[in-house]
Amino acid sequence: MRAMSGFGRLVVGTLLAGVLVAGLLLPVGVGLGLASNKVTDTIQAVPEDDFNAPVPERSVITDANGKPITYVFDQNRESVESGDIADVMKLAVISIEDRRFYNHGGVDYFGTLRALLKTNAGTTQGGSTITQQYVKNYLFLVTAKTEGERQEAIAQTPIRKLREAKLALQLANKYSKDDILTRYLNLVAIGPSTYGVQAAAERYFSTTAHDLTLPQAALLAGMINNPNKFNPIRRPDDALKRRDLVLDSMAVAKVITPATAANAKKAPLGLKPQLPPNGCLDDSALNINTYGFYCQYTLDFLANNGIDGAKLSTGGYTIKTNLDPKAMADAKKAVNDQADPQANKRIANVLTVVQPGATTRRISALVSNRSWGLPNPGPDSGIVKGDTTQKLTNTFAPLGAGSTFKVFTAAASLNAGMGIYNDVEVPKEYRSPLVPAHPFTNPEDFPGSMQMQDALAQSPNTTFVELQDQVGLDKVVQMSVKLGLRGYTLPAGEITPQFAGAGTDYAAEVVRQKIASFSLGVTPVSPLELANVGATLASEGMWCPPTPVDSVTDAAGKITPLNLAQCEQAVPAGLANALVEGMQGDLAKPQGTAHAQAQKVNWTRLAGAKTGTTQDYKSSAFLGFTPQYAGAVVIWDYLPKPQSICARAIDSEGKTVEQLHSCPLSDAEDKKLGMAGGSVPAATWLQAMTALHKGLPEQPFGQPDPQYLTGSSKNTVPSVVGMNITQATQQVQARGFKVSTVANSRSGGAINTVVGQSPQPNFATVAGATVTLQVATGS
Repeated sequence: MRAMSGFGRLVVGTLLAGVLVAGLLLPVGVGLGLASNKVTDTIQAVPEDDFNAPVPERSVITDANGKPITYVFDQNRESVESGDIADVMKLAVISIEDRRFYNHGGVDYFGTLRALLKTNAGTTQGGSTITQQYVKNYLFLVTAKTEGERQEAIAQTPIRKLREAKLALQLANKYSKDDILTRYLNLVAIGPSTYGVQAAAERYFSTTAHDLTLPQAALLAGMINNPNKFNPIRRPDDALKRRDLVLDSMAVAKVITPATAANAKKAPLGLKPQLPPNGCLDDSALNINTYGFYCQYTLDFLANNGIDGAKLSTGGYTIKTNLDPKAMADAKKAVNDQADPQANKRIANVLTVVQPGATTRRISALVSNRSWGLPNPGPDSGIVKGDTTQKLTNTFAPLGAGSTFKVFTAAASLNAGMGIYNDVEVPKEYRSPLVPAHPFTNPEDFPGSMQMQDALAQSPNTTFVELQDQVGLDKVVQMSVKLGLRGYTLPAGEITPQFAGAGTDYAAEVVRQKIASFSLGVTPVSPLELANVGATLASEGMWCPPTPVDSVTDAAGKITPLNLAQCEQAVPAGLANALVEGMQGDLAKPQGTAHAQAQKVNWTRLAGAKTGTTQDYKSSAFLGFTPQYAGAVVIWDYLPKPQSICARAIDSEGKTVEQLHSCPLSDAEDKKLGMAGGSVPAATWLQAMTALHKGLPEQPFGQPDPQYLTGSSKNTVPSVVGMNITQATQQVQARGFKVSTVANSRSGGAINTVVGQSPQPNFATVAGATVTLQVATGS
């Protein structure tokens, strides 16, 4: 296309000048012909705008002390008040971008006309006032939602220029010059992916907008024209020349003296660059390999409370978490010390810590010996390199937590009338009516009976499967949910793929599938929810939702409420306190499964505890709590095709040595070698909690209700051995129990005489349980 002649540009310029006057200054354009009428109609159609759409701002996530962990943003921006911006920054921008800023009404007509002529000639020219630039940036960065709208906002056309000019006039009529300048300095791009003077001051000088020096302000003001070309990190020479041009402009504008400008030019760039992290996979986030699990759980928690990624990345929220840096450091050291992540590539050692309380449940720590991050993020990706992004601390560990689940059976038994001091049977073998073909046995020999509190400490399997049958599997599962495993109310397929499409929640599916080994901890478990079980018991039976967030404030400083479940009394306080007393033997009594580890570190504090080990030693766990902290350790092979785990090995001299490692099942089955809950899991908990409790006074647990210590006398099974079956049945039923009979042809007793019973005489069982009577057949 042939370039327009000088005469042609003059004609177009005259026409456009008329349009400016008609479209911007008069209600209706007159006498300008069809072309100007079309343009005037377009301008008149520009709607009023109050320019108060929310400006995208970064959100910050902090620890419990208010120290930033990371940021979340689409546009790295933090808006500040006018008084928080250095005067030299304002003067520098006005001098280089719009020297007549205080003298025009938002549009410099001569500059706009000049820009329109250049645009019409096939070239582009700025010609925009700061007010007009603000409008363009506002339309592009704030109101545009689609790529088409963004392209329209920056299109190099006369129509866009005229629309921009009209909006600038509207803006100038609504706000003061200082307001407009402050809005502009908060909005405009000052460097790649850096918006606003506050973010730019931090990005290039590690300072604030308020504390910018004259050379620093001149550099940032110069970058606005072309943030990429004048980027001082990538193109320092161009940036320096541009800075000095700004200083000269300030001298010409007489806002500084020529001598001051000359002196400022002598200063080096003086960069102290820092790139703010963005999200929970950014390698510059604070301690992200350690904090990553907590960070990601916080993002998920916020999304579940209506603050999704889109809102968080633009809303300017301040998220103060409950992350305790000391608890995180103590916990991280413990999981790494007890399960070296380099020597044990397949093993995840996870520790979660929450604080008991009757009105809130703060999550202090979520850690794993596996580091958070992507195994192969690629060079210079800015993404943290780590072991995994599996949410190990709070999603369902698939291999179970072993005998820690016996706590639920004990709690359900107390709720059904038994006492923690009651004697319970410890059969060598037990067959549940739910799976009569499968015999349950114990990993070692135990006495034929013991108190329930001792059974919790020593952990015989047969006792708790039998108690589960007496109480009812449904009651035990319901108790697990009440005390803290609230995830079991989710659809069954979300917990384990094998139940996909079941159409029920997980708790109901456990009952429907008759998982008789539930009390032995074979089902998936969330380490965080398991820790909260301990916190519920330590809080006298009060369940509260574990939360990573202390407070959320929006960009205006207004508190944003969280939609949390209400705390509730899961079980009576007296029951919880009795169960806590019964759980203290695991660490304190010589027969306790974690007692040896407690002695190694001289642990003497009162604490409730329960160990757990799964059958093939592919996972194990430890649940422990004091009045101040509750923690759960779960260790498992987190990679595909999990292997058994041994806590010990046989050295070349045939001696048993401490050595955590993946091992063949044949080795793990040797109880001297297999990793049990009282070994590495207990050691991890004890190391972390010893450090975390340092300097804290010892506090007592709540007082038990006597009925949950000794149980109800009505729940004691009468002795009916030697009685006629009719008389025996009457006595058992008189206590409220049901009767089941089994023929015994080898007893030698008289026909129809009771020759055996289960539970044994004078043992306690739950109300309404079935007592099985062996009846001699006489043959």
